[in-house]
Amino acid sequence: MAELPSSAAVVVIGGGVMGASTAYHLATAGVEVAVLERDTIGSGSTGKSAGGFRAQFADELNVRMAVENIRRLERFESDFGIDIDLKQFGYLFLLRESEVESFRRAVALQRSLGVPSELITPEDALAMVPGIRIHDLAAATFCPWDGSCTPESVALGYAMAASRAGASVVQGCEVTGIAVTGDRIRGVTTTNGFVSASQVVLTAGVWSPELATPLGFCMPVRAVKRYIWLTRGSDPFPRRLPLVIDFATGFYFHREAKGLAMGGRAQAIEDLAPEVINRAPALIEMEITHSWWGYYAVTPDNNAIIGTHPGMEGLHYATGFSGHGFQQGPVVGEYLAELVIGGEPTFDLSPFDMRRFETGSVLPETAVI
Repeated sequence: MAELPSSAAVVVIGGGVMGASTAYHLATAGVEVAVLERDTIGSGSTGKSAGGFRAQFADELNVRMAVENIRRLERFESDFGIDIDLKQFGYLFLLRESEVESFRRAVALQRSLGVPSELITPEDALAMVPGIRIHDLAAATFCPWDGSCTPESVALGYAMAASRAGASVVQGCEVTGIAVTGDRIRGVTTTNGFVSASQVVLTAGVWSPELATPLGFCMPVRAVKRYIWLTRGSDPFPRRLPLVIDFATGFYFHREAKGLAMGGRAQAIEDLAPEVINRAPALIEMEITHSWWGYYAVTPDNNAIIGTHPGMEGLHYATGFSGHGFQQGPVVGEYLAELVIGGEPTFDLSPFDMRRFETGSVLPETAVI
């Protein structure tokens, strides 16, 4: 990648999928851009995610964005020449009685927008995934467009394409502060030196508030740890296994490499065990090879905050994706680039501006894992 430049028209802070996608869209538009990543591309929350993508959301803007993001992930290998191991085995949400009505409304919304999701019976879910227990289920939903891929490969694909288009992609360079004069950006301070810039795009995930707060910009984002455990060995589940989610508990599992990955809200495998036994008891017998954890950047309405800071000229931001950030990276990166350039947005994400919390026009997303 590149050495730290002394200046750039735009500095993108963070080399996850958001930052890499933004840098790509800026560089291909002819903008002089530097993306600064404190570790390696995709090594933060992007690389720690489960890599899932879905159209099964309850908020209309999220559904519309999901459809476009899925289309872009489907052609990512042909567009960028990098294999992201894309698998579209679907998402299967398993529902208790109290959850059915909200998912029924969500499926109706999704279908009105062209998404082939459906509400199915517990017996249908069992036929799809033999080995699960359905004793306490009232229904399920499934969409064949949903799936998973390798998130760090997507971030790397964007970063490499940005570099080829002229972007400076600098790894091992931590941004320690955003320098301003009055209400104008003048650059960023880093562990490797100062970079002069008139515009900054802040895509540092849960670390974004640390850089924004000294500017008097308080982001309503909290960091929540989520753990993933990987198994190996034979199992009773189909090879084309959907990403199975027990919605009430947040427990999920899906295929990962030669085994299975599972996770949820539990931070210890002992705490996850009762949920595993209740829903997919065969998993409890499998050998766990390793685990990792990453952060959800969570907002009050479980939706991202994306926009331009009204009191600081040249400061743009995207964080708080509440667990569905990786899959939104293609469209969000394009939108951030358009904010910088000042062009008409290809996909208008202005409802995600942080000022919605002041006006009361929040966008609650209920389909959060």
